[in-house]
Amino acid sequence: MRTSQLTLAASTFASTSGVGTIRLALALAKHTKKRAAALYDLPTEIWSKIFSFLDPSASAQAVHRFSLVCRRWNVISRDPHARAALFAYHYGRPLALYHAFRTHRVALTVPVATLLRKKGSALPRFLVQYVDKEYHRTDRGRKSVSVPLYVFFVQQGYQLYGNEAGFKDDDVAKFERLLYAAPTTAQIPDANAAEQTLAALHTLLDDYRFVPVRGIGSPVDETVFLLSKLDVSLIPTLVNNGLDLSSVNDQVLERVLWRADITDSHLDRYLAHGFKLTPVAIQKALQAARQTTLDVLAKHVPPELLAVCANNAVIDMFGPSVGRGWHWTAESVDFVIKTFKVTDETIRTALFTHPDSLRLANGGRAEFPATRCYMKTNPCPVWRWVLQTYGPHHELTRACFDDALSRAAADRDLHVLHDEFLAAGVRFYPRHVKILACRLLHRDMTANALHLLQALREQVSDERDSGVLVETERDDWLVAIREEIIDNEEWNHRMRTTQLEGGARGGAYRISRPPDDALRFLDESRALLEDLAPPIPQVATVVLRKSSSSRSSSERRTVMHRSASMRSWVKRMGTWWKEQCEKGVWGSVDNVI
Repeated sequence: MRTSQLTLAASTFASTSGVGTIRLALALAKHTKKRAAALYDLPTEIWSKIFSFLDPSASAQAVHRFSLVCRRWNVISRDPHARAALFAYHYGRPLALYHAFRTHRVALTVPVATLLRKKGSALPRFLVQYVDKEYHRTDRGRKSVSVPLYVFFVQQGYQLYGNEAGFKDDDVAKFERLLYAAPTTAQIPDANAAEQTLAALHTLLDDYRFVPVRGIGSPVDETVFLLSKLDVSLIPTLVNNGLDLSSVNDQVLERVLWRADITDSHLDRYLAHGFKLTPVAIQKALQAARQTTLDVLAKHVPPELLAVCANNAVIDMFGPSVGRGWHWTAESVDFVIKTFKVTDETIRTALFTHPDSLRLANGGRAEFPATRCYMKTNPCPVWRWVLQTYGPHHELTRACFDDALSRAAADRDLHVLHDEFLAAGVRFYPRHVKILACRLLHRDMTANALHLLQALREQVSDERDSGVLVETERDDWLVAIREEIIDNEEWNHRMRTTQLEGGARGGAYRISRPPDDALRFLDESRALLEDLAPPIPQVATVVLRKSSSSRSSSERRTVMHRSASMRSWVKRMGTWWKEQCEKGVWGSVDNVI
């Protein structure tokens, strides 16, 4: 095996778990031909075992890379025993046949399927029905299932179920009809109807080995939860049929603990049938912010773990998503924060995208977005809560204001929130000029951008008149307005020719003329620039005097004399001009004397 082949082999195993020893061996043998030869001489059985640890998903490409290393590894990758071991290890023995057929249909040959059956892979009746439907479905005239593979499943189905194979039936639809149509045990008025429903479910589970799977029917966690509501004692049967209970544990317990009538005995029944109170399930339950849920958890969870889960629950609440059916409410957040005395440092960690990042010189944050809740469907309630809790001058509020201005959405609630920030006393900063200029380019947001610029101009003018605006900050405003709007040729061109579409769809649209609000935005920017420009020194009064009357009429003439004030004005005008050139008010000016 050459060094280049070993390099490809190392990249094959780089993302594969369970082969740390082999990865180390490849690294040691990378530059030594002797060790490479020793590694190549490993028995085929060992390489087949290594192959079974790879990730078979198409996105990982581990199997494909393995087959490209050398001819010997290519043969191993095509060996039915190696492929069967790969599917059994990755998907688990009970459902390996189903996942291999659904995801790796080309690699699933009859020998591989036969070996999977020998290894203990189940053949539930719904899988036989699924194969039959897929075989009779054509894609541009081509069969999606090979004839030998279809014959294998039909023969196996008849051997297991005989005349009850029911190729034209649909066990998945039947199982879901029973679940959705059947009320819970406490709500069933007719005992016979309940017995019939449970008997039909037992038939599907016990006789036909039904188990909910990804890719067919409703989500697995929803199906398991509905079945547990009907009879939680059926869950172990699902586990025997191949269900990985850990994959749905947190989602099911989240639904259970969110019930308003949750009790200790109700939760104990779930725990007795295989469910576990994991930290994730606990923090999801705390987001319900119900005292009854908290009382039940307090009897099953140590206080230290409960406090840690509460902090993580708050972090989840401020993040992009918190899972099933939960919407931000200030009451829920306040309940968790006050009950567990969550610190401001934890809230800071929960809100900021990068809590430890340094502030920029302009007062903003280096990362965008500054807040984690920016990617929520509607982050406005979070930003409003921060404003009401911490006031207008806190760093959390300033970060929320930056993101609220940057969010490209024509949302009425967002525009109202802008006004709430300004009414509370949140200040604009020169860095916001660029945000407003970009906001103007978006369709349906030109009026809002103009409104915000008018508010900015009013705020800055008030600060100037009251003497709060210092010289350095005024210079920052002048530079920002010129660079981002007045002298920005690219922005002016886009403003007159293009409008952007915000949101996930995005896009740009050509326009024949600039919107009226955009032109008013430009006029407001120029007016703001004039408001902030340093005043020109007042022109001195020029005194006109006539010559003395003692002179002859022929010599009598009007003479202009420069007074002391005139000479002072000329000097002050020159000083002012030099200062403005040095600040770059008019751009680059050469030969300043």
